[in-house]
Amino acid sequence: MNGSISLKAAAKSAICAALLSLSIASTASAALAQTAPPPIGRWAQYAPGLEALNVYANGQCAFFFRGKITVSGTCTWQGTSRGGILTITYPMPLTPGHVRYSIVWINNTTITVFGDRMHKLPG
Repeated sequence: MNGSISLKAAAKSAICAALLSLSIASTASAALAQTAPPPIGRWAQYAPGLEALNVYANGQCAFFFRGKITVSGTCTWQGTSRGGILTITYPMPLTPGHVRYSIVWINNTTITVFGDRMHKLPG
């Protein structure tokens, strides 16, 4: 009886050690994951003049709807493995306003902004 108890304790210890090793390994690999670059450039939907996004290397951004700027200001990027959050900060009377756009990279010339597909424009 005493042998079976120590065998159970040893098995539990081995399982705990294995789970701890897997946990540490998955944490280390997650820490090494690269983040996606910001979508610098001019982006637009194929539907002419519907939505567009301009992201400049100097940290300025503008979002357009039907050819008119709806938001423009300073932008910041919080990258993830497949895209990130682009925040445009714009002036307001009391405190700055913030608009956050969820962006996913499809390939080098295509992104989605809140699920709307946009394509990189030349220049």
